[in-house]
Amino acid sequence: PPGTYLGGWRIIRTLGRGLVEITPANGMAAESSSAAIILTSSHFGLPLSTTHVATGSILGTGLATKGAQVRWGIAGRMAVAWLITLPAAGLMGALCWLLGSLIGGLGGVALDLSILCALALYIYLRSRRRPVDASNVTDEWEDGPARGRSDVQDPRERA
Repeated sequence: PPGTYLGGWRIIRTLGRGLVEITPANGMAAESSSAAIILTSSHFGLPLSTTHVATGSILGTGLATKGAQVRWGIAGRMAVAWLITLPAAGLMGALCWLLGSLIGGLGGVALDLSILCALALYIYLRSRRRPVDASNVTDEWEDGPARGRSDVQDPRERA
């Protein structure tokens, strides 16, 4: 989905290797189900997040694949981030409006823009500390194979 791609390599890596190790067949199943959900939602005029749909599809393939292991800690952190996003965006919008209206006119808008650009630059520079790009997107996840149920054997150990 475009939202996932625009989020950058870090999101792609987390979905493809961090949440659950997916195979090409898992990827096709996840993308096909994502496309079906997105197209159905569009047909009925319902809003949704393509990144959330893709994440749910990938998580579903992980749960349905025998021997696959889901990193529940990462899934939990993603869920918390999703719950925080909407109220945080509303709060940020309210703060920008308050600051802009206190100063007024073009000066208030310019100050809001300056602050938001500085925050975006900070976030970008922070993400560059450990960059993820095409050269390392498929590297092993930092904490090793996905952890899941202890009674499930890692598929790589079967061979």
